[in-house]
Amino acid sequence: MVSSIYAFTNGIGAVPYAMSKAAVEQLGRALRVELIQHGASASVAYFGFIDTEMVRQAIDRDPLADAMLDAFPRLLRKRLAPSAAGEAIVRGIERRQPRIIRPRRWVVMSVLRGILGPLSDAQVERDQTTLENLRKLDARAGEDLPTTA
Repeated sequence: MVSSIYAFTNGIGAVPYAMSKAAVEQLGRALRVELIQHGASASVAYFGFIDTEMVRQAIDRDPLADAMLDAFPRLLRKRLAPSAAGEAIVRGIERRQPRIIRPRRWVVMSVLRGILGPLSDAQVERDQTTLENLRKLDARAGEDLPTTA
């Protein structure tokens, strides 16, 4: 199953996406428990940013997304090649790994979820730039919605 780093890091600016990825994580955990009696398992893959057209459109072409990512430490913004993600999934399944996390540097963030990490709640509360970017996101949220009278 493919989750995301957003299952364990603050989903600021992408709350529905983060919620769905956290749900995938929980489904994988539940399946592992339920399938063990049959000798089967379920792996959950957590990827950072994969260098795809979707990421390029959502991040590279949106100055606000770029500003939000500035809150992430530089080493966590590294993009993963799609082939590296595919190879990690194959290796993880072959080894019956419950969790497949790439780039590996995100493993620490997974372990420290909620305590430490990019865009932690405490950081957001005291970071005025992040708060200003959130205000801009809020303002943009309704731009594409039709107005009703």
